[in-house]
Parts: sequence; structure tokens; C-alpha cells
Amino acid sequence: MATDTSQTGWLAARVAAALGLMISFYALAIAIGAGLMYLAWLDATTGERIHPKVILVCVVAGASVLWAIIPRPDKFEAPGPRIHEAEEPELFKVLQEVATATAQTMPAEVYVVNDVNAFVTSRGGIMGFGSRRVMGLGLPLMQALTVQEFKGVLAHEFGHYSSGDVGLGPWIHKTRAAIGRTIQNLNENILQKVFIWYGNLFLWVTHSISRRQEFIADAVAAKAVGSNIMMSALRKVRGAAVAFDGFWGNELGIVIGSGHLPPVSQGFAHFMRVPRVQTQLRAYIAQAEVEDKTDPYDTHPALGDRLSALAVLPKGPDDDQRPGSQLLTNVIKWERRVLGTIVSDEWARGLKPVEWEKVAETVYVPLWRERVNNYGQMLQGRTIGTIPHTHDDLLRIGSVLRSEDEGEIPPEASVHRAWQLLIAAMALPLVDTGWTPHLAPGDEVTLRRGNHELKPYSELSAVVQNEVVFDWWVSRCKALGIADLPLADSSSPAQAAV
Repeated sequence: MATDTSQTGWLAARVAAALGLMISFYALAIAIGAGLMYLAWLDATTGERIHPKVILVCVVAGASVLWAIIPRPDKFEAPGPRIHEAEEPELFKVLQEVATATAQTMPAEVYVVNDVNAFVTSRGGIMGFGSRRVMGLGLPLMQALTVQEFKGVLAHEFGHYSSGDVGLGPWIHKTRAAIGRTIQNLNENILQKVFIWYGNLFLWVTHSISRRQEFIADAVAAKAVGSNIMMSALRKVRGAAVAFDGFWGNELGIVIGSGHLPPVSQGFAHFMRVPRVQTQLRAYIAQAEVEDKTDPYDTHPALGDRLSALAVLPKGPDDDQRPGSQLLTNVIKWERRVLGTIVSDEWARGLKPVEWEKVAETVYVPLWRERVNNYGQMLQGRTIGTIPHTHDDLLRIGSVLRSEDEGEIPPEASVHRAWQLLIAAMALPLVDTGWTPHLAPGDEVTLRRGNHELKPYSELSAVVQNEVVFDWWVSRCKALGIADLPLADSSSPAQAAV
């Protein structure tokens, strides 16, 4: 990493270049807009013959350019529920500690967001004038990081203030928007091409500034909490962002869609601890460290470059391993309020609370019954001991489970849909005979009765993948006393829909 002096010098030079490009853009736009209007005026007043089409084109183009560069007031929309110090004093104590450690003032407003991210910005006013400092803190971010790592991320965000990023940001953002409006307002002609070229140059310069400011903010964070904490935080944030998408899409979304709300942070924490998920995330992060490359138009450096820059900085203590979410007195309250900003408060208030231990019984059993009612006829006459168990069986079953307007679906999608039906058809007769279903985030369905336990997917999957012979499955089912249980089916005709 560059020394502070060379880093500051480079940044000052690029900032000067960005400011020069900003001024040049507005000067160019004003010159072109005014010039076009002047040409229209000349044609209308000094020529022997007036050219209405030329005048119209010049007036429209000139007015479009001038209108596009007029600064717009910043209309701030809250990214989530606002959080106040009186509600969460421990969180604000940490914020104040980090602000003091980075020699920055506290943000005027703090919001909670549904993202593995944190941000600072200046919002309101015009071109940064009359703006206020705003901070956003992601609930899943706080769950994914320890308190010390969370402090590192906070220090990084405060570091954007010290690097001038937040102060320069509104000017850059508004200029980018003005360039975009100018390009949009012009038809495909030589003027539009000029502004496209200028816009690309502006992005190249300003994005290089943004990347260097990320390095500066990382250094500020390392000074506050230690490079080891910040490196750990960067890796976790990268992995947790991917994990949260999977958790939301494959776990939480299904429960919320049924009208229930489990403890989100608790579920995400469990999801992140599942060995299969941990293995996948470690591989993903390791690959990102090596293979990510920085593009000239990226606003953030590649993960490997950031980690390399931090590795040479002093380490710090690692003394607070509590999840960052423990800084909040009532996580569930904020989860519901954050969800309210996604759709509506009324919708969020209508979600019924449910513990993850009850999700299988409350949410999945009704889904299984609906699935079997729709498609169980395909399995009529089969028992758990004679269940379809080959890859061809899964392809055949899954190919039917599609809507009429879907057309052909990939083989892996067919297999996935077939598994959904088979799991439902196996689980329901077990539930109806006293077995209890369990399904924690990231885990597969497990059915238990007394000392007996069955994992339908992994155990039958071993048969499908020829890891064990089908006779093993039959013997296993006989030992559990379930081999002759009929698969759940329906007397209604199978429907060609998912």
C-alpha cells in the first residue's frame, strides 16, 4: 500500500482532475446549449430565409442540454426505519466510540436496512449544500459480524468522511446524473457521442478516486480496530452477502410467503453455521481473493487487493466475539420494522410470529399437502419402500411438474421439482403416523419419532447417486417400520402445473 504522503498526493491530484472535469462538463454543456440557441436566433433574425426545421432542432437540442444540467434538489427517501439513541443506547455508544476514534462527528440520522452492508452519505440540499450526514446499518451485517468486526466496518464508513469521499460524493453523483440526462435528452447524433465519450472519461476518473478512497477508509478502520479484524470483516461481508441471498430466497422467503415471521437474525446465524454452507462460502471467498480483478469502472477495489493492502498494517486485539446484533436490545422489533419498509407496515404487522423449531410443522406440512394434492396421483400405488429411486425416475416425474406455458425446462430443474414431490409424499404419511418434522435454516428435512431419525433427501439421494444399493434403502425402511406405508397421494387427477 502506498505511503500516506504519496496516497494523499495521488488522491489530491485525482480530485483536482475530477473537479476540473466537473467544471469543464458544465462549461461545455452551457457553451453547446447556448451556442445552439444562438444559432437558432441568428437564423431567425439575420438570414434572408428562415429555416424552421433548423431553428426547431437547435432550440430543442439547446434547451434539452441546458435543462439537463440544472441541479435537482436531493429527495431523500429513508432506506429503512430510523433508529434513535434512546431506543438502542449500546449501539449508539459504539457508534460514538468509533466516531471519536476516527476523529469524526456522529451522523445526524441512522437507519436500519435489510442488507449485508453499511453506508454513509450526505443527503438533502442541492449539490451537497444544506445536506446532512446519514448512516445505514444492515441487520444481516450485524448478525454476520462480531462486535469488533462491526466496529471495523463502522470505522471504515467513518473513514469515508476523513477521505473527503462523502463531501465530494454529492458533486460527483449530481454531475453523473446531469451527464446521463444530457445523453438521454439528445438523439443519436454527434453531440450525444461527445457527451458519451465525456461521461466515460468522467466515470474512469471518479471511479478511480472511489477505489483509492476505499483503501484510505480501510486504513482508517485498521488503525481503529487492527488489520486482522478488518481483514476478517471484509471476508465475512463478502461471504455473508451471498449467503443472505440464499437464506432469503430458499429459507426465509418461503416462511414469510406463508404469512409467518420467524426470528430472521437467529435463522441467518444458524444458516451461516451449517457445515455445507460454511464449506461453500470458504471456497467462494478463497476464489474471490485470487480471481477477482479490478475493472477501471469499478467503484471498489478487488477483494484480494484490499486484503493485501491491509496485511502490512498493524494487527489489533480480537477481544469481543459477540455477534454485532447483540448491540440491539430488541432485534425482532427491528426485523419486523425493516420488513415493513419493503412492502408495508400493515403487511409486516400481519405476519404471524413462529419459532424456527415450528416452521416445518406450521409452514411446510401444509405446503407438502398442497403439493401432494396437486401431483400425488403420479405416485399412486407406491410405498416408501418402493419409492421411485433412479435418476431417470426423477427426470420423468419432474418433466411433468411444469406449467403449460413453460416449455422445456433444464434437467436439473426437473430433478429438483421431483425431489420436492418425493419429500412431501414421504414426509406426510410419517407425520400422520406420529413422526415429527424438523427443518432448520440451511438443513434438510429430518423426521424423528422416539430414538428413530430419517433424513429422506440425503438417504434416498445416496441410492439415486448409486452410492448405496436400493436394497439398503428397503432394509432401512423395514427397520424403521415404514416400508409398507403408502406414499401420500391424491384421488384427484395430476395437474401439469408447478
